[in-house]
Amino acid sequence: MKKRFCVKLVVLIGLIFFALGCTQDTEVKETPAAVDEVNETQATAIKTPLAGDRDNTNKSKPKKVDSDVAVSVDGKVLKKSELDKDVAALMKAYADRIPKDKTSEVRADVRTRFIENFIVRTLLQNEIEKRNIQASAKEINEVVEEIKGNLPSGKDLADFLKANNMSEEEFSERMASDVKIKKMIMQELGKKAKPTRREIKKFYNDHIDNFIIPENVHVRHILITIADKDSDKVKEQKKSKMEDIRTQIIVGADFAELAAKNSECPSRENGGDLGNITKGQTVEPFEDAAFSQDIDEIGPVVTTDYGYHIIQVLEKNKEVKIALKEVRQNISDYLMEQKQSEAFAALMEKLRAKADIVVN
Repeated sequence: MKKRFCVKLVVLIGLIFFALGCTQDTEVKETPAAVDEVNETQATAIKTPLAGDRDNTNKSKPKKVDSDVAVSVDGKVLKKSELDKDVAALMKAYADRIPKDKTSEVRADVRTRFIENFIVRTLLQNEIEKRNIQASAKEINEVVEEIKGNLPSGKDLADFLKANNMSEEEFSERMASDVKIKKMIMQELGKKAKPTRREIKKFYNDHIDNFIIPENVHVRHILITIADKDSDKVKEQKKSKMEDIRTQIIVGADFAELAAKNSECPSRENGGDLGNITKGQTVEPFEDAAFSQDIDEIGPVVTTDYGYHIIQVLEKNKEVKIALKEVRQNISDYLMEQKQSEAFAALMEKLRAKADIVVN
């Protein structure tokens, strides 16, 4: 089946929790489900290399920092004692999920990530202050509502704050920073922020396979498995049982009930329903039967490597090409968020290049 292309890259939420999620003056927060949904493409785009891995310090006039400083960014420091406290808190929170032989490796990785978050957060905050970017109450509320809309069913904002060990005041501050980062990115993009009709059409044509729903059939089946150790007699008995079940269905027995009672496929929990399948998803004998049978027909018993099947086709759907006009807005949203991710990465590169960053 075609992938759904209604891609939601929640850039503003992703950026704020990536850039501001770990600070030296707050407790370690567990990432909420709503934030975990940030698209993988975006996550790759905004992941920036460590200061220690880049030549972005002033080598002609190397900066010196106190021995108790873990990292310094343009004079703003994260002390080792504060870093160690945050690392210890996170390690404790996830102690039951970390293999003992991996503890040292994980601790080092966590420390690296805290340092990186501090660098990114500080660079962004400094640039926001430099540009005097502000966030209105209305803008902040829009971000809050978006987060609420992304929360799991049955969860509210209070649950979100509790899961992240965050006060309403902290949450409000982070949302304000989120808005400011978004504004800064839009400043970087300028008139290029909104995808043009030409860009949208090009994306559509370049990814046309993603907008084609292939021919598919909605099927349900009943399966009795066969094993290598089964003798010919046992196999014949199993097939005979399937022929009897098929006859019962033809004369009026309920397919779903017989599937629930007799099938050895997990789909028996759904009355044998396998949903919609496309060509290439199942073994050839099953596929041939499924795509050749008429709707509602109870076909002959089919033999595959898995066993014996009784197949019923519930619906047939021809290949469909989704028109550009139907997905234009989805593509536009995707491209806009992609532009924002790229702009964020470029902005971080620029800020790093002119910053004094020292990691001890």
